[in-house]
Amino acid sequence: MKIPYFDAHCDTALPVYEYGKSLYKNNFHIDIERLSAYAPAVQVFSICAPHREGMVEKTEWVMDELIRQLLLHGDKAILCLSASDLDEAEKQGKVGVLISVEGAEKLGCSIENLRRAYKKGLRIVHLTWNHPNILSGTCVDGGGLTEKGREFVLAAQEMGVALDMSHISEKAFWDIQAIAKKPVLAGHSNSKTVCDHIRNLTDEQFKALVKTGGAAGLNMYLDILGQGRDIDAVLAHAEHFLSLGGEKTLCLGGDLDGIPEMPKGMKGVQDMAKLYEAMLCRNWSEDLVRDIFYRNLRSFMERAI
Repeated sequence: MKIPYFDAHCDTALPVYEYGKSLYKNNFHIDIERLSAYAPAVQVFSICAPHREGMVEKTEWVMDELIRQLLLHGDKAILCLSASDLDEAEKQGKVGVLISVEGAEKLGCSIENLRRAYKKGLRIVHLTWNHPNILSGTCVDGGGLTEKGREFVLAAQEMGVALDMSHISEKAFWDIQAIAKKPVLAGHSNSKTVCDHIRNLTDEQFKALVKTGGAAGLNMYLDILGQGRDIDAVLAHAEHFLSLGGEKTLCLGGDLDGIPEMPKGMKGVQDMAKLYEAMLCRNWSEDLVRDIFYRNLRSFMERAI
């Protein structure tokens, strides 16, 4: 039986665009060929254009190139716009792909631009990256959600775009929880209790995701893993989240190709199978591990998009 795989965040789209590489096979952390070893397999490709003048246009160019390459390799991968598309990808034995944008400033913080991106294929948006914008503060500066941010949140959820909380401030997280009509995602955030880093979730935030049907993805970024910066560190975050009732909330959000290196012994998406085996070696049930690796995020998408 093959290992399933559904990951909420990678940054591969930008280097594929910038270096003119193939999405099917490359020397980055992720490509379609290696993803195809998992079944079913779904990857969220996030677009995070450099934070400078022209980033809105560049975001569109990167998205266009990602979609072009998916069409080029349509025998191996499929762009998913709905939960039923995820089912179809699994049925056809193809890699399912979802598109996100990391930081609404890459869309000019515009609901109109969000709607245009949605029509192209966008299904997840982060209100911020690490820079505050007119919608929200970030985990770096601590500011909350603005009135324009509230309008953006409600518009996104109404049109079926899931919200990713991984880079926003804790205050903005709670501001969004107070108005959200659908569950939200922290696609690549670990536990602040295990590693006290501004990018990580407090226990209260994670428990809110549990309560509201959200999801939280385990991040492979060494700085927010802490401890031995190895697979055992990943397991420490997972075990803590599970102790908070996260059996149906915890998922994967590796941040591959957005991080300089992976935990010890891991070089790319092909090595996420080692994490699967490590979880089984902890005597976690195969049902639980398959939930973490696939079913929890799949279920979240059903509710959110």
